[in-house]
Amino acid sequence: MTGMAWAGRLGIVIALIIIERASPALAWVLVIAAAIGAFAVFLYGGRYLPGPILAVADRMTGKTQARSEATAPELIDEQELSAFLKARVIGQNEVIDALARRLRQRLAARREGKPVAVMCFAGAPGVGKTYLARMLAEKLYGGADHLHVFEMAKFRDEYSASSLFGVAAGLTGHGEPGLLSRALRDTPNGIVLLDEFEKANRAIHLQFLSAWNDGFLTDLGTSSKIATTEAIFILTTNAGWPRLAELAADPLITQDEMNEQAKNALQDADFAPEVMSRIDDVFAFRELTGLDVARVVALEIARKAGEYRLEVAHQGIDWAILLQAIKDFSATKPKGGVRDISRQIENRIADGLIEAKAEKARFVRFEADGRRIKVIAVDEGEDETPARTVEATREAEAAVGR
Repeated sequence: MTGMAWAGRLGIVIALIIIERASPALAWVLVIAAAIGAFAVFLYGGRYLPGPILAVADRMTGKTQARSEATAPELIDEQELSAFLKARVIGQNEVIDALARRLRQRLAARREGKPVAVMCFAGAPGVGKTYLARMLAEKLYGGADHLHVFEMAKFRDEYSASSLFGVAAGLTGHGEPGLLSRALRDTPNGIVLLDEFEKANRAIHLQFLSAWNDGFLTDLGTSSKIATTEAIFILTTNAGWPRLAELAADPLITQDEMNEQAKNALQDADFAPEVMSRIDDVFAFRELTGLDVARVVALEIARKAGEYRLEVAHQGIDWAILLQAIKDFSATKPKGGVRDISRQIENRIADGLIEAKAEKARFVRFEADGRRIKVIAVDEGEDETPARTVEATREAEAAVGR
């Protein structure tokens, strides 16, 4: 750090502190001086203002000025990343292994003028595509602050592009950055999740080309260039999933073959050749079956209990509940995938969880009662193993052939 940079920073700190106590007239003068000093600090001292300045600015404006400096490591442990994701995303082990291997390569050898990676997760609804992206952000960057989620179904017409990339000059709203531009400007190092990308207008698809090919996008609202070189872009799509589901039923098909079929499905779904050529990798997700469905439902039940500040007791979910979820999923094949089954169960346990919370319980267990689910508050010292667990486990394993 140069002496000039430290002097500039000290001057800004003093100026901002004085502004809090000075007259409005003096404040204007000091604001201009502080702005000039801040620019000098940026040129000579680095990217972010020091903590004391940010603290004063926060008190004055009531807003948080700080920007997170977390970045994905250039060298990652492929096995550690894979294990972390497998513990949270069910039924997609082959996808996770391939993804971890690819990210290790991409992060280690950054491409000049391009994003870290542009990837596509393809498959049926409710198989974990979006959730995997969320867990990836948690592992690589430490949390959701570095995950920018855009539901592309909201951008079905080309005019809605202004929401993402800013409003062109001469139109109402010009001067403000678009949602995507703002997200990348404020947190350039993170994951941009373009959920259900196929539902966006084709013209909007094409507007991403410069972000993926040139390493920046141009915001029409501010006429500024926003770097994309620190971002990982992940597209999700349900395009062609019935065909992928048929292929996945073949136990001999490999993950690489599935990925190639997914690429063909995207082309058939009218993904422009220019878009396809800039997607580095397509990962085909398999539909969940058998005990994978049970595991997802169990995790969702535990998550729902956690929302009420409750914990599931040891072996606290009756396997009859999970067996019924497997049967319901196999019989109905809901459009939303296993999440639809989980949502139905959540609706059936909510009242019981409220009652357990009112009793100031810490642990709960769930028992099947026909189609009903009983939520039972459990004392910490009580035997927490529910009846029928072993019996229902055997039934479930027999039902799915394991």
